[in-house]
Amino acid sequence: MVLASSLPGNEVMTVEGTELGVVDSVTMDPETGALQNLRLKAHGGGGGGYHRIEDGHLLVPVDRIEARQDYLLVRPPQEGGAGAPDRS
Repeated sequence: MVLASSLPGNEVMTVEGTELGVVDSVTMDPETGALQNLRLKAHGGGGGGYHRIEDGHLLVPVDRIEARQDYLLVRPPQEGGAGAPDRS
């Protein structure tokens, strides 16, 4: 089990090796306490296909986390799913 308080400050990259950024905070469901998203301070312009919010941070659904090693490794977003980029 990974504690939400241990995630901020961790570097995040995709399983393909794209560096996404650093975990700034974690969002949770207020009713259940379940983790929902990692909010990342993004590195550079690429977002690995994840949704960039208005302040420039990336949102990565926690269900995309694959492993925790030197980095948090995440799978790419599912097309049209949570965390997918806006196509409008």
